[in-house]
Amino acid sequence: MKQPPRHRSLLLHAIVVASLLFSANASAEDRYLQCGLQANPQLIRLHEATGGKYITAHGTLRILIVFASFPDDETPHPFWPAHQPPFFMHQFIDPDTLTRSTESFNLTNYFRQMSLGQFNLIGDVLWVESARSQNEYRNWPYGRANTDIIKERLDSVDFAQYDQWTRIEDYNTVNVPDGIVDMIVMVWRTTMYMYLGEASLGYMPPIPVDGKLIQMGFPERFDMPQGSGVTCEYPYADTPALVMRTMAHELGHWLLGGPHPYSTQLASKHQFWGILCAGERLSSCANAYERERLGWITVPEIDPDRDIMLGDFVQTGAALKYHPSNGEDLEYFYIENHQKLSIFDDATLNPGEKGVWILHQQLPYLDLDNLRIRPSDGNWKWENAGVSSACFSQELPVFRKGVPRVMTGESHRDQIPTQSSSINWLYAFQGDTGSVQCGIFLGGEGFSGAFDTATVAVFSPSSNPSSSTWSGQPTTFSLEVVRMVDGVATVRSPANPLDAAPARRFLGIDPTVQEVLPGHLPIAWGSQWGEGQPLETDVTISSLQRRIAGGSWEGVYDGPSTQWIDESCHYDSTGPILVAFRARVQDSQGKLSTWSNTLTARASGFSGVVAEEVNVPSSAALEDCYPNPFNPVTTIGFRVAGYGSQNPGSHTRNSEPGTLLVKLAVYDILGREVSELVNERKEAGHYTVHFDGSGLASGVYLYRLQSGSHLETKKLLLIR
Repeated sequence: MKQPPRHRSLLLHAIVVASLLFSANASAEDRYLQCGLQANPQLIRLHEATGGKYITAHGTLRILIVFASFPDDETPHPFWPAHQPPFFMHQFIDPDTLTRSTESFNLTNYFRQMSLGQFNLIGDVLWVESARSQNEYRNWPYGRANTDIIKERLDSVDFAQYDQWTRIEDYNTVNVPDGIVDMIVMVWRTTMYMYLGEASLGYMPPIPVDGKLIQMGFPERFDMPQGSGVTCEYPYADTPALVMRTMAHELGHWLLGGPHPYSTQLASKHQFWGILCAGERLSSCANAYERERLGWITVPEIDPDRDIMLGDFVQTGAALKYHPSNGEDLEYFYIENHQKLSIFDDATLNPGEKGVWILHQQLPYLDLDNLRIRPSDGNWKWENAGVSSACFSQELPVFRKGVPRVMTGESHRDQIPTQSSSINWLYAFQGDTGSVQCGIFLGGEGFSGAFDTATVAVFSPSSNPSSSTWSGQPTTFSLEVVRMVDGVATVRSPANPLDAAPARRFLGIDPTVQEVLPGHLPIAWGSQWGEGQPLETDVTISSLQRRIAGGSWEGVYDGPSTQWIDESCHYDSTGPILVAFRARVQDSQGKLSTWSNTLTARASGFSGVVAEEVNVPSSAALEDCYPNPFNPVTTIGFRVAGYGSQNPGSHTRNSEPGTLLVKLAVYDILGREVSELVNERKEAGHYTVHFDGSGLASGVYLYRLQSGSHLETKKLLLIR
């Protein structure tokens, strides 16, 4: 296993390494999938019943977590010393319903929040070391190792306390013992098995203990349809939060069933959030489909032409769904309002991004790639700018954003086709200056995804992304975020899509203009791109604004066209004046779209404008704090650059309007946030903030800047 990169926080180290390792290779033997369970298609059935499928999803379930290691395993592990219990072992689960832990890797806390208090997962934790070496099991399935541990190391455990439930049939459990242990979670300090996790104990003969049976199978296996547990690995690069996601995923199979919302194929894959998260383990937040299937919430179909208020999805369970009549029988759009009020709200890794999110589900979980996010940033033709080894010590494809492709393009949360690498998720991005930026962009870093009233308010047949069915058929579904007050979103779905405000437009160099005088700039914001957005039929007026050298926005065009040529100066890549454009449209009802992306260009020759470069940083950066070491106050400087994607040598680029979402925070050495210094949108420029470490213990801390797609972490030392 490759070692994690050293220039990021510890939590991000583990996420990046894990996601790259499980994206890079082309077979199950190379550990692409997080989970080893393969559902039998003959057992896949659609159920109208709700609740836990094979274990209860309501009431209290007591389980046993066993951390197990091998005597010959000396591999360094940041959270699990060799021949000792893992750090924070007893914080993975609460011993009772009164403890109410708040850690981000606590299973009790996780399921309590996801179930809105309806499911209490509690239990006990112990650590044991095998009497045998790894080599004795290396060519065997983990079932043999699990069997030996249970028989030889767990003889003092009272297993009767873990038999409290009886499964009568699918979705029907009663709170009485049945002689079968309910659930054991085996967690191994190793990476020698094929999968990170599997929803069984290894398909070996049952083990009698204390008058009970520990069953080793899973209900969807004909040969061993009874089970008592799951098996997980705790890889050497994992954090406690990551291994908790593996545990929750495998327990999720007992709750939701065997199939995943993703396949074993290596192409056409999508990121999403859910208990049964994808192999990169970038999220764990249960989505609306999962919470409804488990009987934790009810998701109503959206009523047309009515204002509907949605509170925070994680804390309230409020969600909506829409079924396109020309889609698959069980195809839905799910609408959720994520305000990041929970530590488990990881719909995006973009810090501080709050708003309405849309999930598109083609079918129920059937081991197909049929669940995807429809981010407000849209679908694009991504240009492969080559490969680079600058990110995460791996050779990765570098992508830059091209032109919109609503129907056939990909979002930053999808795999992007390329011939240059088997890793075709967005980890390396070519930004403003042509330099390569590194990040977990497939998890949402640095790119917009939420819908809100300020940036992208409308999801419709004319938006990017569009509300078309999974197969690309147009629908009449429109959703508009009409208000956002104190974290509560008000949304409306007009029966007539034209009753919504117009969709946000894409502003770029006009591809239909064949001849233009040198130095003139032809721009467009309509449907000029071959696979771009259609323009609503009731749009009557366009407004185009220009800003010169960082001045005020001024109107340069108002009229029916969606094309304009700026002939007032000379545009070229070396021009000393920075010029920006933005556009919006208005319909016959007087409703306005939100402003488009900002198109910027370099020019010369404006009358009365001083020909000097506006003082905008060319790149974002986190500066060394001073003093360092410090006690108790230090000053941190950082730079925010203009945002966008620019082709090297071009005199134009596309960027978001005006500001970037910036977060600057301080973390302890375990990756836990101890102070948030900045979390707001900022214009390009240089900034300083003060960090007061009063109340913190002496030691090493990390301070981390995220500015758009730029991520940077540095160390600071507090000395008392």
